[in-house]
Amino acid sequence: MQGQDGFVFHFGGHAPSRTVRSGEVFTVFTEDCFCGKLTDVDGRPREVAPYPKVNPLTGPIAVDGVVAGDILAIRLIALEPARDWGVATISPDFGLLSGTRANPNLQRPQDERVWIWTFDPGRTSLTTPTRSGPPLQVPFRPFHGTLGVAPAHGEVRLGVVPGDFGGNLDIPDLGPGTTLYLRANVDGGQVYIGDGHYAQGDGEISGTAIEGAFNTTLSIDRLAPEEGFDWPRLETASHIGVIGCARPVDDAVRIAASGLVRWVARRTGLDLMDAHQLVSQCCKLRIGNLVNPSFSVLCSIPKRALPA
Repeated sequence: MQGQDGFVFHFGGHAPSRTVRSGEVFTVFTEDCFCGKLTDVDGRPREVAPYPKVNPLTGPIAVDGVVAGDILAIRLIALEPARDWGVATISPDFGLLSGTRANPNLQRPQDERVWIWTFDPGRTSLTTPTRSGPPLQVPFRPFHGTLGVAPAHGEVRLGVVPGDFGGNLDIPDLGPGTTLYLRANVDGGQVYIGDGHYAQGDGEISGTAIEGAFNTTLSIDRLAPEEGFDWPRLETASHIGVIGCARPVDDAVRIAASGLVRWVARRTGLDLMDAHQLVSQCCKLRIGNLVNPSFSVLCSIPKRALPA
């Protein structure tokens, strides 16, 4: 399961590639989901990165002193693009607007197409030419689509899968300044990171973001176990949230929303019904993706709404 360039394509089942101390700041290189091999508009995505050799991961990274049950606070400090371009695709029978094996239809599959997006000089936006008109332009919004730990019970999961261990979440909030909290399922935690995105809309509806390589600076803190901690938690300067992963999407919403209600109750001292009321009146729901084996949803609430 080890890639020839040192990357892996599964969560779980690997010896650590490095060990860090709790709170240590360090930098890793992550490759794009096509292993850096899709470099022009004539490239063939499924030939250069055939399934399941897609979405390479850096890691696993062990944290010294962590034991199963501890909470890991993974702080994303800086995401620096490693190239001046990123790549996006549309592929037959893949994406929200295509038929798939799980959701078949009788429509003709979309053609395969590749877009190469390049940065402006200030790296604030990216542009790409089109076949049908003026170029496209979007803001640069860096984040990691995939961040997770080794799953529980000795499971090994593909790098494209999201779950309670984190994984391929595709939540655009996973950018600089964000902390993702995950429960360690094995000693050391075994953190995996990859799937850099230069931009992505909610849902990742075409099946890819603007995929890009990063040099990412981060730290991982060991926190004490917490009763009731089950699904990934996310914290930014302004919000806290819980991520749920499931199909259908309403089950992912239920996981995220119920997890956030419980977290708010524990954090504020409100009883469960009062916390339910608060979350119901001011939460936001963000769909990470609607194309992976499970869908991902973030339910978040502004910190300013929390009682002192």
